[in-house]
Amino acid sequence: MRQLVRSTALLSAGSVATIVAALLRAKVLAAWLGPQGTGIMGQLASLTQVLVPLATLGAGNGVVALVAEARARGDLARVARIQRTTLALSWAVGGAIALATALASPWLARAIYEGGEYYWIVIVGAATVPLSAIASLRISMLQGHEAIREMALLNAVIAGVGVVTIVPLAGLLGVPGAVLQLLAVAAAYAWFSMRAMRPYAAKARAAESLEAAGGAGAAAAAAARRPLLDRSLLPALFRYGGSSLLVGLSSTLTLLVLRSVLVKKLGLEDNGIYQVCVGISGLYMPMILNSITATVWPRIAAATDDEAVGRTMREAVRLSFLLQTGAAAAVLIAAPVAVPLLYSDRFLPALALLPLQFLGDFFRTGAWMFGVWLVPRNRLKPWVLFDVVYAVVLLGVFLLLVDRIGLRSVVVAYLAAHVSHAVLHYTLARRALGFQVGPPNLRLMLASFALLLGFTAWTPRDPWGALLGAAAAAAWALLVVRRHEWAAVWERARKLLGR
Repeated sequence: MRQLVRSTALLSAGSVATIVAALLRAKVLAAWLGPQGTGIMGQLASLTQVLVPLATLGAGNGVVALVAEARARGDLARVARIQRTTLALSWAVGGAIALATALASPWLARAIYEGGEYYWIVIVGAATVPLSAIASLRISMLQGHEAIREMALLNAVIAGVGVVTIVPLAGLLGVPGAVLQLLAVAAAYAWFSMRAMRPYAAKARAAESLEAAGGAGAAAAAAARRPLLDRSLLPALFRYGGSSLLVGLSSTLTLLVLRSVLVKKLGLEDNGIYQVCVGISGLYMPMILNSITATVWPRIAAATDDEAVGRTMREAVRLSFLLQTGAAAAVLIAAPVAVPLLYSDRFLPALALLPLQFLGDFFRTGAWMFGVWLVPRNRLKPWVLFDVVYAVVLLGVFLLLVDRIGLRSVVVAYLAAHVSHAVLHYTLARRALGFQVGPPNLRLMLASFALLLGFTAWTPRDPWGALLGAAAAAAWALLVVRRHEWAAVWERARKLLGR
């Protein structure tokens, strides 16, 4: 648990800069573009979230698992082949997708914006696809190498690029500047991720050269014979990639369809209001889940028995629920002040949506951590199936309720989908691994659910409400956080402050 906390803390520290940059971007978009401009940018983000996984062929999760497995066996030559093959495929596929998207931009603009005049936004978004795909794959490679420090530093550098570019571009040029800023950040991500991977790639290439030369050290001659693609890797990459694409598309494509229907029925402005929920969840949930997973996946891939997997999962469950509930409670307490401050008064209707969004995030945390073992243990079929069920529930509940309760239907559907996801993942983990969360984690989960349910029933709207909410959150922390965990947090904070 101590190693998991250290790794998560390091990655989260690197993500602080990302959060600051995202908050600044949200404020700039809200202040200068308003809910409608925010809705336009939200649709572009949904489109690229569909296209980027396609450009990687869904290989990101597979790359993590394959690199971690090869490293565990000391086979760095295989690592080099994995890295070279996946990057070459992604450049080719990403370029083709970008070209096809640009050619189809008038039709795509009418489909997602209800207006063909936004075709140029789709074209610029298409240009970011191969760059973002390559950067995403390199991040997966760093994760497979357990290069936690490099990942944290990369997060901080890219956040700095975002801060430097958002104000002059969006501030001076409005929506066009905000769109161009996404292209600038994607290019920077591709460049700096290449630099972060350079030492690991060089070491793997050297091992591959020695292997090809029979250990004689004829690196130059061996390097000349290296094929761009290693065909022996393609079945494994396509197996992981196909599953990952189905999982990714079941969520990202569903969200794009959902938001396009939302635009048609309620307008771009309501889509901008909903972007507050998406934006806040998109800030803290990836920071928590990805930071923990970066350490957990290699450990599970290297585990030799189900008991070791279950022990790692219990540590991940505990840490993730502590962080998710604490973060959600803090945001809900501060939301009446934070939403106008970080966005503007025109986004205040989002206050009615946030409690249900965070309750959905609670079950999303459970689904993620109960299913965190599936990819490293090569259980891809249930991983895909459960995400298809998630997508069906999300879209089905939304379409059933949107004409009845309006914008609130989106967060209700989000909650229902993640409840189904969490139940399915826990049931499988219990049957396949004999996994149990354990009494301390069960108490944590029940207390966390009660706290978030209380915030849903009664959300702070004034200083007195915020005070009562803070008291409830403090009571939750005293109930669920154990003494040695408080001591570990204090010790870690003291070391960070000392530095």
